[in-house]
Amino acid sequence: MWDLLIPLMLIIVVLPLAVRLAIYSCGYSGYDWYSSDDILADFYCYYKSYLLDIIGILTGIVLLFRLTLYREKTKDLRICIPLGIYCVFALLSTIFSINTDASLKGNFESFESIIVLITYIVLCIYAYQIMECERDYNYIWIAILSISAVFFVIGGFQISGHDLLDYEWMQRLIMSGEQFAEYAGQPENTFSGNNVYLTLYNPNYAGVTLCMLFAVIWTMTLSETQKKKRLLYVTFSVLTLTLIWYTYSRASLLAVILILVIGCVRYIKRISKKHLLVGMSALFALFAVFICIDAALDFKYLSRMVDADTREPLTGMTSDENGIHICYDNVNYDLYLENETLLCTSDSEETPLVAAEGTELSLPMEKEARAMFYDEEIYLQIAENMLVFVKEDEGYLYETPSGNLVPMTSVEATDLHGLEYLGSARGYIWSRTLPLLDNYLLIGSGPDTFAEAFPQEDYAGKTVYSDDPNMVIEKAHNDYLTKWVQTGGISLICIFVFYVLFIRLGWCCFFQKKPSSAATDTMQERLGLGCYIACLSYMFTSLFNDSTLQTAPLFWVLCGIALSSMYTKNNGLS
Repeated sequence: MWDLLIPLMLIIVVLPLAVRLAIYSCGYSGYDWYSSDDILADFYCYYKSYLLDIIGILTGIVLLFRLTLYREKTKDLRICIPLGIYCVFALLSTIFSINTDASLKGNFESFESIIVLITYIVLCIYAYQIMECERDYNYIWIAILSISAVFFVIGGFQISGHDLLDYEWMQRLIMSGEQFAEYAGQPENTFSGNNVYLTLYNPNYAGVTLCMLFAVIWTMTLSETQKKKRLLYVTFSVLTLTLIWYTYSRASLLAVILILVIGCVRYIKRISKKHLLVGMSALFALFAVFICIDAALDFKYLSRMVDADTREPLTGMTSDENGIHICYDNVNYDLYLENETLLCTSDSEETPLVAAEGTELSLPMEKEARAMFYDEEIYLQIAENMLVFVKEDEGYLYETPSGNLVPMTSVEATDLHGLEYLGSARGYIWSRTLPLLDNYLLIGSGPDTFAEAFPQEDYAGKTVYSDDPNMVIEKAHNDYLTKWVQTGGISLICIFVFYVLFIRLGWCCFFQKKPSSAATDTMQERLGLGCYIACLSYMFTSLFNDSTLQTAPLFWVLCGIALSSMYTKNNGLS
């Protein structure tokens, strides 16, 4: 019954292309760290989550019937036990969530609700159970080639600077008539320019998805014996690599190297020295072309390969009843009002700087630093941001985006010894996330609640590392840390156990056993290996990216396909 593969094909081909404008309230207006206006627009996640929910529910029903009525066909489910326990703790985290509504429905640029998280596991088990014959693997392979071809077209337009989503006819497709009248020409295109983000919102997400597709295509290329098909697969490999390059994602580039190495290790005995030399030369030539193009663009990509510490040396900022206390370049400064004047004192200067009301005071921290007060309000320009403080009876209070007045306090952080700027300030986010983990050893804060668990009141830290004190940190930019916070430490251990079992079984099945000859290679073995390497790529990039609706569904489907291939090839998973 090939139609049982339709849910998998929908995940591979249709879901990544689902783009539709939705207007929703994130519900954060009650927090001091968010604006009073919490109405947001979303193109890439809101409706995609509901589509995934529908697919997940239908797939779950079919899977339940299959496991009940065709027990003789049921494959060993013991490897799925850790995933079942993960779902239990995800459910418990939802029940005790700090925002149950967000955990049930999804929220804020993510929409990974508890239903979505369970759907991921259902899709994995479904693919594992439903994949049986060679024809099934052929259909999946066609689906992978199809979505890759569509991505080539979309990515090609984006590389040339002509994003399809910028065209009026396309915007009419992704908006209602009323929305088009109001939002025409304003689709959320945060990553404009020639960055490739496809229909996946973020170039990093596009890079993760493209790496998984490349892993499958690359494996099929190495294992293909027919010259015409091999030429087609080589073409697809080169085009995929091109799109990956133009995502400007460093994690994806490292994942590509991992994929190339693992693929060659598996098929090294079949590759002649001549073909190996030609292949390596072609790869070097391709990257040389990319580098030359990058040089013509003022090294847009290579300049991102090494994180330069360009942050302001602002290491602390707090306020209390005595004033505003700033630590800048290891010098402590105090800013306060006295006798209708604004004063700035420091450790290094004995004489304070003084300015009258309405007069600008140049501060010694940096060239652009300045302050001015008017009617008990202090306007502080520092680190390219304007901060407003108000003197009240209880002290000097920071005016938040919601208009509330709160004391600016320091938050608990893990000391990374000045490396917080690494990974486009991922180090900063990790340094503030690590202290949270003790609170969520058993039960997490709830799916899609990371933004509410994170210390958003760290205005000074966000000023330095995010260039915006009002930035909302909605993810840890590390899937494992995000899972720990949202669904608990036990749930993360369950995922790790599953990953370890998956990696060990795949390595024993595809690498330690004597490979079959090229003439006897089956589609099940070839595609299964490609899906296995794709999953390794995803697990690696998860160190620097989060689980998202743009990447995770494909990963879990490929994971199930790889497990099915291992089961068939190994006559079980033992």
